[in-house]
Amino acid sequence: MFSVLRIRSAARDEETDTLRFNTLLHTLDLLDRELRAERRGLKERCERVAATAAFAQERFENNDHENALSTRIDEMTRSMKNYTRRMNALQRQIDLVGQLRATASTFTADHHPLPEPREAPGLRH
Repeated sequence: MFSVLRIRSAARDEETDTLRFNTLLHTLDLLDRELRAERRGLKERCERVAATAAFAQERFENNDHENALSTRIDEMTRSMKNYTRRMNALQRQIDLVGQLRATASTFTADHHPLPEPREAPGLRH
């Protein structure tokens, strides 16, 4: 008539939660690395374009304002603006992932405190 109700042990629940939060923290770490790598690559490209644009601008000013060079300088300026806009978006994402990681770490610490350290036998004061 009555069936036995089986409840998982607290140890199993804690193990499941620990695995889940470790997965979450690992995923946030991966996202952070990906975002930082993309931002770093864009920054390097932006710096190269800026250096090229500076030399092009100097040549433009010294060579009677070549039309083709003017167009190229405008393209490089747009590229630098796009790179800067994307780097700012990536930085906001990096900040968000950092906040999420801090929140997850705090949540984990609050809900799964580390066990109290035990005194070794015979070392009582």
